[in-house]
Amino acid sequence: MCSAGIDARPVPAQATAGGGAAPGVALPSAAVSLPQSLAGPLRDGDPVRRGVVPAVIGRTEGGRVLLDLRSVRPDDDETLAAAVVEAAGDARPPAG
Repeated sequence: MCSAGIDARPVPAQATAGGGAAPGVALPSAAVSLPQSLAGPLRDGDPVRRGVVPAVIGRTEGGRVLLDLRSVRPDDDETLAAAVVEAAGDARPPAG
């Protein structure tokens, strides 16, 4: 995604077991850290509303949005990358 001009960084993360069903149990994971400005476009930007890409929900931490990869199947990596690229384009102000 860096080649697309997006400030994307791999970061270590901690996932929660069972979506919170096991309080205090953390699982080591990895995440993609993106500018917080992409949180809205990833969730409900124009490309999502048009059905071009699926909605992506991350968590905000330290002024960045984290997309935890523990819940992303390897065969969905390209779909996730496309959603991020589309969100970044949707987050840019219109040219002109």
